[in-house]
Order: sequence, then C-alpha cells, then structure tokens
Amino acid sequence: MATNKQERGTPWAVTATSASSAVATKAAAATGTHYITDIAGSSDKAGALLLVKQGTTVIWQVQLATTAAGMNAFQQSFQVPLAGIQNGSVSVTVDGTAACYANIAGFTSPL
Repeated sequence: MATNKQERGTPWAVTATSASSAVATKAAAATGTHYITDIAGSSDKAGALLLVKQGTTVIWQVQLATTAAGMNAFQQSFQVPLAGIQNGSVSVTVDGTAACYANIAGFTSPL
C-alpha cells in the first residue's frame, strides 16, 4: 500500500500580522518540497486579497469576503495540498490598511 506524502513529511505552520501587508512565509528547505494544506487570512480592508506564492510566483488567490462582524476573512483547507517547488519557499500575503493577518500550514516532504 502506498504511503501518502504527509505521513512522510514534517508539519509546520506560520502566522504573520501587520498593518498594511501581512506575509506568512515558510522558508525554503535545504532538501524537500513544502506542501500547503491550509491557509487563512483577515483584513480590515474592503476587497483585500489573499495570495499564495511559490517564491515570488502567485499560484492561488482569492478576494476576502466580508463577515457578519464586518471583518474581511477567508480560510481554506485543500483536500489535495498545493505543492511548492523543490527547495523553495511558500507564503501567504494579505493586504490591509490598519490590521491584517496571514496564516499558512502544511508539511515538508523530503521527496
């Protein structure tokens, strides 16, 4: 029976806060590939964007939806993880005007 990559990987999570641009980055691994399983973000800015990047390349994006509390927020769990590039960084960026938060989680596989 095949083993999935997460069973062989090392889990991680990164959180960042900022006024105008929160960037949660998982630095490049010396060997291996980062896989993104979950992302989340919130912002005080209407129309804020959440960008998922491999290095500097955007691989996934969404505009944050306004919640009942008036905050712009989004969260996503990927059934099939987004794969970074081997030995490269991955990140989530959220823009704002006075308060924004970015979260990224996943695992690093040596394969």
